Amino acid sequence: MNEHRSAKDAASDTEPSSANGITLVSYLLGGLAFWGGVGWVADQFLGFSALFLPIGLGLGFVGSIYLIYTQHVRS
Repeated sequence: MNEHRSAKDAASDTEPSSANGITLVSYLLGGLAFWGGVGWVADQFLGFSALFLPIGLGLGFVGSIYLIYTQHVRS
C-alpha cells in the first residue's frame, strides 16, 4: 500500500500542475475586480465620474503581481 502511495506521489510531483496557472489568473483577476470595485464605489460616493476606478485597477494589478511574486516566485 505504501509503495502504491509513494509511486502516486512521485508521479504527481513530476506532472505539470494546471492549478498553479489557474491560481495565478485568479489572483490577478480577483485583485483587479476587488480594487476596481472599491475604486468604482469611491467614485460613486464622492461624486467623481472616473477618478478612483483607474487608481483602484492599477492598485489591484500591482497588488496581484506582488501577491503572485511572494506566493510563487520567491518561495
